[in-house]
Amino acid sequence: MLNRLASLGVYLRLHQRQFVIGTLAVLGANLAVTMPAYFTRLIIDGLTGTVKGVTAITTAQVTWYALCSVLSVVVSGSLMVLVRRQIVVASRQIEYEIRRDLFGHLSSLDKYYFDRARTGDLMNRLTGDLGAVRELLGFGSWQMASVVGSFAVSFFWFFSISWRLTLAMLLVFPLIIGVLFVLARLIGARYTEVQEQNSAIAAKAQENFSGARVVKGYAIEEREISSYRAMNSELIRRALRLTRVEGPLQAVMSLLMGLAYAVVLIYGGRMILGLVPGSPLTVGEFTQFALVLDRLAWPMLSIGMITNALQRGAASWQRLEQIFEAQPLVKDGPQTDWRITALSGQIDLINVSLVFEGRAVLSDINLHIPAGQTLGITGPTGSGKTVLANLVTRLVDTTSGEVRVDGHLVQNIPLEVLRGNLAVVPQEPFLFSDTIAANVAFGLNNAAYPPIETGVSVLRAAPPPMTAAPIDMEQVKRAAEIAGLSGEIERFADGYDTLLGERGVTLSGGQRQRTALARAIARDPRILILDDAMSAVDTETESRILQGLREVQQGRTVLLIGHRVSTLRHADHIVVLEEGRIVEQGSHAELLELGGHYAEMERRQSLEHDVLSDDGAGHKVTITKSQEAQP
Repeated sequence: MLNRLASLGVYLRLHQRQFVIGTLAVLGANLAVTMPAYFTRLIIDGLTGTVKGVTAITTAQVTWYALCSVLSVVVSGSLMVLVRRQIVVASRQIEYEIRRDLFGHLSSLDKYYFDRARTGDLMNRLTGDLGAVRELLGFGSWQMASVVGSFAVSFFWFFSISWRLTLAMLLVFPLIIGVLFVLARLIGARYTEVQEQNSAIAAKAQENFSGARVVKGYAIEEREISSYRAMNSELIRRALRLTRVEGPLQAVMSLLMGLAYAVVLIYGGRMILGLVPGSPLTVGEFTQFALVLDRLAWPMLSIGMITNALQRGAASWQRLEQIFEAQPLVKDGPQTDWRITALSGQIDLINVSLVFEGRAVLSDINLHIPAGQTLGITGPTGSGKTVLANLVTRLVDTTSGEVRVDGHLVQNIPLEVLRGNLAVVPQEPFLFSDTIAANVAFGLNNAAYPPIETGVSVLRAAPPPMTAAPIDMEQVKRAAEIAGLSGEIERFADGYDTLLGERGVTLSGGQRQRTALARAIARDPRILILDDAMSAVDTETESRILQGLREVQQGRTVLLIGHRVSTLRHADHIVVLEEGRIVEQGSHAELLELGGHYAEMERRQSLEHDVLSDDGAGHKVTITKSQEAQP
């Protein structure tokens, strides 16, 4: 268990001054809190005339001892306040630092990791598991220091009073340690099971909330509730198994402390009566021994809680460490050329192939895209269009071959530089629960946010900016106008300040797609990737957007992925992918003359358009199969 917690030392060292002060304060408090027992011993032995060299005790001495007892309690209480302000505050600061470093590390991980990670599980680790670690560092550290201090001070008094009585009492301790060891192992294993089930429940809830429309659309609420209930029943079962171990812990410790008391009472009483030769014990000494042992009762009982906190914290820290240990497959490395700071946008793919999980996704791709030109990419679903774009953004790396931008291997370009010159509109746009203006301006003003230092104490790190950088509304409005969204935004009651729901659910599919398009345009990138970015808009809106994009496309490289000929026809060069290979390429006119897949796609879409065209009198025309068969 201690091996699992060893890596926490990195954070403890950042706050070692606070923990040292807190530990010394705990020791002082434990010493001070036992002093009243010592003064009580002096008073009792003085009253019974058993203090060496003293036959009686005066009222003044009793008063002085009483005042000293009160002062000891005041000192102990003051020191415990200091403990809280040092150790507990440090634990909160470490919690912040771990959360900061976890989020920073998660932000550095790549597509491979997040394709496999469950959002609910990550959320549970960042909340429940991190809270357990904080409890270990705060309450756990404080109580461990208190237990060590209490034992050190108590056994100092025990041995100074009577080593024989102390050894007799220690006969119970091997039994205490054995019970704690067994229960600690059970608590650790069962707590891990509980946290794993908590993660599964959180993931289930997150997926249902995000997919609420699908659940309701298929009317499967009862099925999902039943599944969620089953998962909660399993959580209860695991939690009860944990409780069966945690519950008896305090009772067992109380029983063992009772045994220790019995030993002291029986053996100590015999010593007072002189039944143990060569070991006299005064009533005052026996009283002090009993009072100190009574003070030791709470630390002994808290060993159970410490064991619980230690096992929970160790199990949770192990789960958090799994995040820290995850490394991105795509990252900057020794090959990175940090002298590259700007890109113009020329893209070359040379003999590129990509194999994913044993399946060839792309094979022998060769393309040259001069800076400032538009490449249209089309093909059947699953042909590798999006993967091809992901190679340029370096969300994935090739299995073989080279991807170059401005003649540089993408692996040599710093990721921040490469992606800082890119803007992507994905097939499924993601919008944040913020205003429309903030979503459009999401990729702007990055320079206003300096990198947040990780692995440093919050006491020494510069505080992050408390206010967001101002939004350039002119740039936002221009991007929205090009994306064909400005007119609809202005009809909203709050205009650009309209708050969107989670993932932008308050907008229609076409509006979400155009908001994502405006976000990419506003960034003014050197390379613009539109991955089927107009699939959710009608042809009329698409025509307006493409008209606006012609101005934007000037001087920048555009990868235009789509299934509509109307989207691709104005591209400088068009490639058709099928099963990961380029089967056709050329201009729009050249591909039509070729009479292959692209020409067939154009013919089919023309027929579909004719089916929905107007006959001049406001009626829809229906084309029969015989008409469709005619050339």
